Amino acid sequence: MKKSILLILLLVSLKSIGQKSELNITIDERIETIYSIAFLDNYFLVSKHDNLYKSKLKKKLNALKNHKAVVLFGTISKKYGFNFHKVTHWALQFGKFPELNKVREVAKPYSFVKNEKSYLIENFKKEFISFNQDSLFQEYLTEIKPLNQKVINQVKTSKTIQELPTYLEKYYGTELGSYNLILSPLVHSGGFNAEFIENGKKEVYAIIGPNGEIDFIPYFDQDYLETDMILHEFGHSFVNPLMDKYDKEIESLKNKYFTKKLEQSGKNQGYKEWKYIFNELLLRATTIKITEKNFGIEKAKNLLDFEKSIGFELVENIIEILNEYENNRDKYPIFNKFYPILIERMK
Repeated sequence: MKKSILLILLLVSLKSIGQKSELNITIDERIETIYSIAFLDNYFLVSKHDNLYKSKLKKKLNALKNHKAVVLFGTISKKYGFNFHKVTHWALQFGKFPELNKVREVAKPYSFVKNEKSYLIENFKKEFISFNQDSLFQEYLTEIKPLNQKVINQVKTSKTIQELPTYLEKYYGTELGSYNLILSPLVHSGGFNAEFIENGKKEVYAIIGPNGEIDFIPYFDQDYLETDMILHEFGHSFVNPLMDKYDKEIESLKNKYFTKKLEQSGKNQGYKEWKYIFNELLLRATTIKITEKNFGIEKAKNLLDFEKSIGFELVENIIEILNEYENNRDKYPIFNKFYPILIERMK
């Protein structure tokens, strides 16, 4: 009997080892609710593209422009730091409306607003639920359901999108608990990474906005979505923990590389401190290498040319060092082991 049980467990284990990590693709009610509020507030990170979603929101929700949720969002986003990734990170902690119970923990907890104003985020949660109910958001979601399906289906036609978790895991040599892609028709042309712990496993999210529209339907270009945004946003979850671990070593590179020009280029991209700029440079370099390996030299070159055009020429230096990692995977089976070597090479 014991031998049978052991055999079954072994077969289950072998099956799970062979399974590919799946990429879950959705349009999320929590993100669409909070970005509808942001849209009514003229938030600077709402998509600049005209689309059918905006037309429907103007028609259905324009009367709610002075709703308490919209007013409070404007206050905490402009005055108290509730912006960028914090907006999506905060919303995804919760379960379904109207209860909006907290169902997962942020992997690396932090304050969503300035500490002395923490009570405002609690107030906003109440108004967030209220807005969802007052706006009859469920009716809006029912109305746009066919539109959402068109957007999701367009993305799912790609033959490579479900391979992206595998590309990432092979390159970095480690795995994550789950990969969740949230497409948002209202988010700016770009994206955010979010990490949570649920049932002891790390859940990783990439929240990404369209980079265009066709016939007023949001469009996610395949190269933009896959070789740029998804590899980049999920890549944060592999690279960011190393930034924290090797904080002092990264600081030791500052005098050599953190020029006035790079500082300005970093600010233009939304990064002020050297360690975050370094982390971003490294992540963009690994993204280019993964792209080269799986999508070809031409697409990788296009990404590198873009990095150079925005003042991130240092990405090319890091790419050269990454060749050592790729050529010695028997010595460096996981990226974590090569990270300190990379820093030494940069010195």
